[in-house]
Order: sequence, then C-alpha cells, then structure tokens
Amino acid sequence: MNINSQIAIRRILLGNAIFSSVSGLLFTFASASVARFIGVDSSSVILLIGIGLAGYAFLIYQNANHSEISKAFVLTAIIADSTWVLLSLVLLLTNWVPFTVEGKWAVGIVAAIVDVFATLQFIEWRKM
Repeated sequence: MNINSQIAIRRILLGNAIFSSVSGLLFTFASASVARFIGVDSSSVILLIGIGLAGYAFLIYQNANHSEISKAFVLTAIIADSTWVLLSLVLLLTNWVPFTVEGKWAVGIVAAIVDVFATLQFIEWRKM
C-alpha cells in the first residue's frame, strides 16, 4: 500500500475514533440525560452503549497508530460502522423504540455521520 493511502486511512480512522470516544463518553457520563432526550426508558442501555463505544474508539485508535494499518482491520471497522447504520435505520423505521422527535433526529444524524466514516473507510480499503 502506498504512503498516501496509509495517511488517508489513518486520518479517517482517527476521526472515527474521536467521534466514537466523544459519543461514548457522552453516553457513559450523561446516560440518564441522553435516555430522556431520545425517549429511552432505561439509562442502563445508554450506559452500556457508551461503554461499548468507548471500547470501540480505543480499538480504532490503537489500530490507526500501527505503522501499517491492516486491510482486515479496516474491513472490520467498515462492517461495524455499517452495522451501526443499518441497526439505526431499523430502529427509526420500526417502532421498537419509542424515540422522541428529537431522539429520531439524533439517531438519524449520528447514523449519517457513521455512514460517512464507513464510506470513506471503504473507499480507502479498496485502494489498499
């Protein structure tokens, strides 16, 4: 893989790690407020998602700092991010979770941001 591709995927992964860690910290330390805002009855679900996001952010960060980033890892990140987007869409299109109007917007906006990361990662993965 050429150096420009390594630089590009590293930057994308670091951006993903930053977004995931900020989201994870918010969900972890403000789980009750986030749950109320989006319309979820249990803040423990939000707390668990927050802890998971923080762990995911750490994993992304660690791999983004390897001297050569693994193509298999990038594919794993693409699949994880795409799964997040797909599950967000399922939750928005069904009424399994009675989101508030603001909650629907928040879930949709976060899904759109995660989709941008998945798409950029996919573009660079193809170049690897």
